[in-house]
Amino acid sequence: MARTLSVLLVASDGLTRQITSNGLSMYGYEPLLAKDGAEAMAVLAGERRIDILVVDADITGEVSGLAVAKAARQLNPRTDVIYTSRMPFRIPEAEKVKGAPSIRTPYQPQQIVGMISELRQRGGSDELGRRVA
Repeated sequence: MARTLSVLLVASDGLTRQITSNGLSMYGYEPLLAKDGAEAMAVLAGERRIDILVVDADITGEVSGLAVAKAARQLNPRTDVIYTSRMPFRIPEAEKVKGAPSIRTPYQPQQIVGMISELRQRGGSDELGRRVA
């Protein structure tokens, strides 16, 4: 039996976190939630089994969303990353982790699930990142 994949969802909007978390659970994922970069870093430090990171690239402050993605990849290079943003085309390519697609907010949970599925099938391909952004 395959283990349940864990998804760390970093979103500042509480409603987005709740709706997306419920959707991820319905599709069989184990959602872990963080409202900002600092909280996400605490989850990453305490939970070594993060398979997928869905992070709002627009989060700023003490720890940015972009910094969370880099930290997740440093802890585990096999962690899949999906960026969310109001304007994903404005995320500097040099600041993104390799192979991470972007999606415009607002989004539906099934869109995130579809992206996770494609990343898992392709092994984090750069092609998906170019297509979705």
